[in-house]
Amino acid sequence: MDTKKNRDNCGENDTDVRPNSLAHYTTQGLRQLYETQQLCDVTLVADGRHFPCHRALLASFSPYFRAMFTRPFREYWEKQVVFEEMSPSILQRILEYVYTGELMLTPETAQDLFTAASRLVILPLQEIIGRFLADSISMDSSLGIYALAYAHNYRALLRVASHYITLNFEPLSVHEAFPGLDLSTVDSIISSDKLLVSSELTVYHAVQHWVRSQPAEHLLLIKRLLRQVRLPLLTAEEVATVQQDVIAEYGHAHLQWEQLDGTGRLRKSGGLRHGMYDDWIVSLGLFVSNMQGGVVERLKTHFLGFNLQMESWEEIPPLMYLDSSGFLSVGHKLYVSGGQRLNGSVLGNLHEFDALTGQWMQLPSMSVPRREHGFLACMQKLYALGGRSGRNVLDSAESFDLMQQSWSPIASLPFAVSHFASATLKNKLYLIGGFSHTRASGLAHRGILIYDTSLNLWNQVPLAFQCYKSTAVTMDNGIFVIGGLVEESSRRETPGTVIRALISGTHKCFFLSKDGTVSQDVAIPELPILVLPPCAVQWQRRIHVLVGNTIYQWKPGESSWTRSRKIAPNTRVTFLTVVNGVLLRVPKKSLQPLLREASAALTAVWIADQQSF
Repeated sequence: MDTKKNRDNCGENDTDVRPNSLAHYTTQGLRQLYETQQLCDVTLVADGRHFPCHRALLASFSPYFRAMFTRPFREYWEKQVVFEEMSPSILQRILEYVYTGELMLTPETAQDLFTAASRLVILPLQEIIGRFLADSISMDSSLGIYALAYAHNYRALLRVASHYITLNFEPLSVHEAFPGLDLSTVDSIISSDKLLVSSELTVYHAVQHWVRSQPAEHLLLIKRLLRQVRLPLLTAEEVATVQQDVIAEYGHAHLQWEQLDGTGRLRKSGGLRHGMYDDWIVSLGLFVSNMQGGVVERLKTHFLGFNLQMESWEEIPPLMYLDSSGFLSVGHKLYVSGGQRLNGSVLGNLHEFDALTGQWMQLPSMSVPRREHGFLACMQKLYALGGRSGRNVLDSAESFDLMQQSWSPIASLPFAVSHFASATLKNKLYLIGGFSHTRASGLAHRGILIYDTSLNLWNQVPLAFQCYKSTAVTMDNGIFVIGGLVEESSRRETPGTVIRALISGTHKCFFLSKDGTVSQDVAIPELPILVLPPCAVQWQRRIHVLVGNTIYQWKPGESSWTRSRKIAPNTRVTFLTVVNGVLLRVPKKSLQPLLREASAALTAVWIADQQSF
């Protein structure tokens, strides 16, 4: 009996030992063949050093070798393949990777290995080295990495290097590696809209720095590269600097001029670079333009912007008085929809403010007047959702195509709702909480409505609590819901009557996953101060809440809100109430006079030569 038990135990232990995989034996076998140089049928040669190899293996992972060994090239019948301009050490490392799967990478050798892997079309090796270069990018390596990725058209690495260079263009343009770039690489870099430069003069100086270091004919080079320099965006003082350079360095060359107004400058230049904008938190609110003895003389809907870079208040031209409007931004444009007049009438108007021109324009009106509605942007469309029209709560929804400049109806909401928080996430629209008069539970809507813009379909997700007039901010693959109102208690006076609730402001915040469920994995601290409704935006991966003349900010992972700065109040208007806030991109002050110039003026557009080339 004991013998049987021991035998059974041995059998159980044997089943726990898993056999080595076929891949393991293949790798070990290839390593042995490589080290012993057995069964080799071709020799790779680099700088006189010989590496015996196996045609079948080389052809199995490289289209380059497959074509070489299967088509009627010289290498098809010859026993040696000679690689010019390839280091023996680089070829050795490539073969070690091919035969063993092992690779030792250093910053000193990575770029040469990448070039060789690209030449030999060894895609998995290219991917590994590309990730290594991307992870180790720095001020000293970024230009070389960009040139490498650009030369080999390797998109993944090119995106990383391009992003790094656009953020650090000014210091990189005077880096010792910059003159070593070739003409097409420099041309590619300075053509980017994403350069973080506040003035086009920075790009011009970079071009001059590169041209002066080249042995070739400088005028030909400057003429080629100035096609990418947006001369119409230069101020008069900056143009004078360029003109002096041209006269001093190129003699018979001169600037070419055209008569352009602000719109013409923008069109001719191709648009502003990213660094030529400031980011503003723009608050839509009701402001008293003039108050004497406590009596309001004029009440308008004003737009106050807080310039986050300059830490200063700025103003946007006001609109007529509108209460409970929809409010959003798309890049450098503000949109205001609907709202209620002082006489109680509800409007369906749509207004657009262009920060480039500094002007408001009225666009086609909604089909239904709305207030307290959702107003969101997604994929070049604006969406007006639910809300109220007079005493009626709405379930209708419509979209405005920014390209076609027209409204179209979309699928109605599952029920009428207003006063909800709203946000856009991954081509879906989220309506969070709010008031509804059509639900059996009374006024409160305990749920999330999610609209799929591609399917024109609504979905409902339950919410365990009520919230009204909160602010929703999209970040980190989810939605942060900030503050607002909640019901503390409620009671039903008689059967069939609505619920009467005690509604109060809340400091609490919560996080919604993309499926509309509340996530307990993301902890958001309570707001340090009660503000209704919160004026909150996301900027530089932080949520910023504007409270009077103070900004509080919070970043995911932090345990509390930080009072980041005290803002000098704007004294020109009296702030009565803020109903929302958005992030708007506004041209820097130095550029605004150029872009908003109504009459045409002589504008430098290029460099020309009196001689013919």
